[in-house]
Amino acid sequence: MIRMLIVDDEPIERIALQRIIEEGSPDVEVVGQASNGREAIEAAERLQPDLITMDIKMPGINGLQAIEKIRETNKAVKFIVVTAFDTFEFAQQAIKLGVYDYMLKPSRLSVVLETIGRVANEIQMIQQELANRSIEQVRLQKMTPLVEADIVEQLLFDYVQSASLAEMIDLIGFPSGREGFVMTLQFSHDMAEPSHLRDYDDVYLELNELLLDVSNPIWLGKMSGNQVPAIVFTDGEFSYRAQAISVAKKWIQALDVKSGFRLFIGIGGLCKDIRDMRKSYHEALLASMDNTLAARYCLYENLTRDDIQAIGGRTLEMEKSVLEEVRRGNLEAAGDRIAQMIDIFEGAKQGVGMSQQRIFEVLIVVTRMLQEMGMDVQTPYFPYSTTSYIQLKAESRLLIHNLVQVGEIVETDLLQTMKLYIQKHAHEELSLERIAATVDRNPFYVSKLFKEHFGMNYIDFLTEYRIETAKQLMQETDKSLKEITFEVGYNDPNYFSRVFKKLVGYSPTDYRKMLIRPTNKKHI
Repeated sequence: MIRMLIVDDEPIERIALQRIIEEGSPDVEVVGQASNGREAIEAAERLQPDLITMDIKMPGINGLQAIEKIRETNKAVKFIVVTAFDTFEFAQQAIKLGVYDYMLKPSRLSVVLETIGRVANEIQMIQQELANRSIEQVRLQKMTPLVEADIVEQLLFDYVQSASLAEMIDLIGFPSGREGFVMTLQFSHDMAEPSHLRDYDDVYLELNELLLDVSNPIWLGKMSGNQVPAIVFTDGEFSYRAQAISVAKKWIQALDVKSGFRLFIGIGGLCKDIRDMRKSYHEALLASMDNTLAARYCLYENLTRDDIQAIGGRTLEMEKSVLEEVRRGNLEAAGDRIAQMIDIFEGAKQGVGMSQQRIFEVLIVVTRMLQEMGMDVQTPYFPYSTTSYIQLKAESRLLIHNLVQVGEIVETDLLQTMKLYIQKHAHEELSLERIAATVDRNPFYVSKLFKEHFGMNYIDFLTEYRIETAKQLMQETDKSLKEITFEVGYNDPNYFSRVFKKLVGYSPTDYRKMLIRPTNKKHI
């Protein structure tokens, strides 16, 4: 609906024009009237009209002066001037002020409607174009973090970037300053209060929101396990070191308050070219190895040569994290952690042969854990001695990928087993621990499977099955609602009624009434 303001010093002219609009222009709504230039300025600010019909000859502030004043705060509003003066001088002034059209007094009804309709159509086209741009802008805003994460993935982890990398960078726009560095953000539950414990996914969302509070342009990578890489671009105003520490402190303080997680940040060295960010990433990983520092961040440039040489032996904690991810059933995350270990070995300039041996030992332990969990996996092996880190990473990913494929097959079998068990015992008290025990898995792992494959937790799955069973019993039997309540596994009919109404939209009583249809008897 087009919002219109009528400005004229003659009341009868205003009333007549409003009646014409109301009867002949259904897409235009008259939101107000003004009798002089000053009232017009005030009404335009208050009502924010899309279209104003402006009389020129008025006492005090005339029409052209009012247009000029209104234009200062509302550039989009369209004007149609209404005047008895058809002079060249007036036309010049009107054009300068951006007047869209004009009508001479008096005008025929058809001329008024045609002029108003023409301007209204133009306004509608502009509004639709702005709406389309807004939709595209929202889509771009939603897509930008995904594109940024993909760019970070290629720059930091892939030795050979795809042909579309440059196109993706053009899509989101390159920061004005191309110098930057990499941060690795590591989250830990260890020091979090139990009441604040939440999924890492929630923290990742909060991290994206916090980017708005940081002045530096930042490309955030994907979360891998409990770690997120980020490329931070310098703004040229302060030194690299000052900017790095500032960003690290802001994130640490903000996430302490918002998430309850403990955050430690490793900071790599400054790179002049975006193609060198992989080196900064390796340095950030090395800087994040000792996460016991009180400052909770560490710059690579602060490490001594002895520190770097000793880091290779401190990957034991990362090996433990790999096994923990396997225990939880996160084989993809375990693979990412192994890739990070390889990056650390490369950054510390450890021999490729020694690194391959360390990774092989970890994969052997992972295989044994999976076999103990009931998965039929073969012992992994490297077909030959690795000669480069590129080769080591590629072969390690292939071995992990094979384990993941086996894991997915086993998970499908586990889900089917648990699903059948829930359906068979839905009328009983079923805890997550009891369901997990049927497949010899830990409850955390079982909960994760339900969320990933069914999009809900086990209790929601159980509830839906119970309610569907109740609906079937209402339709196929004459059992009372109380009997059905106990049969599907609830002890309280009132509670059952609330759950039923929440899921179905009707109370059990109303739902059963809907199932009963009167029999139409034929009259002879």
